[in-house]
Amino acid sequence: MDQHTSKPGPLKDHMYREMFFPTSVYYFDHPTEQATNDHIKKNVDLWHKRDEEGIVRSNSLGWHSAVDMHHRNEYNDITKWIFAKAEEVFKDQGYDPNSEPVCDNMWANINKKYSHNRNHTHPGALWSGVYYIQCPKESGRIWFTDPRGEPHMIMPRYKERPSFTWREVYYEPIPGRLLIFPAWLVHEVEPNLNKEFENDDNRGWRYSISFNLNQGLRKGAKYDNERKGHSSGGMISKEDLE
Repeated sequence: MDQHTSKPGPLKDHMYREMFFPTSVYYFDHPTEQATNDHIKKNVDLWHKRDEEGIVRSNSLGWHSAVDMHHRNEYNDITKWIFAKAEEVFKDQGYDPNSEPVCDNMWANINKKYSHNRNHTHPGALWSGVYYIQCPKESGRIWFTDPRGEPHMIMPRYKERPSFTWREVYYEPIPGRLLIFPAWLVHEVEPNLNKEFENDDNRGWRYSISFNLNQGLRKGAKYDNERKGHSSGGMISKEDLE
């Protein structure tokens, strides 16, 4: 070992593996999912009844609410819990401690019989997520695929495939489970093929909440170290120049 270094150099004739460009997917399970989900479902059913048409985004046949769920008082408890978990994600990612998660939009989903969500991303967001309220059997998994095009070009043979070589990942929907993933990660939701209930019986529908998060500056805080060349002085419009 060189006396001026704190650790030994690489060993000769030794294999080293470094992992770069990872894709993190986080999940959390709510501590009181039954009572929490019963309360949420009751309010989502009322919302659905008031606005049965909803809006269309990636949803096919399913119901997608308006995207102002995070402003509605009846959902404050779950919204606060989601923010708390997002804080943990930001800390794990090593983000500037003067920043915090901010929610751009949040909405409720009801996937009825044969409903699904086409593959898509969430432009304009940093992180996205889904929280599961009710998930009957075979009501549709969420699917993620490797965002890198190159690994899809050829399929090596493996003895046992480690997770970092997977091309696609499926998560089973579990009531009370929250997933948080990069907003750029391509994903879709399988059709609801539940066979236990009739088409119009909401016990066979899958209920969930989706949302988008960005990085905002904490109130009263400022970033300690602005990146060199990136301190622009703030945003202006054309009118500011006139």
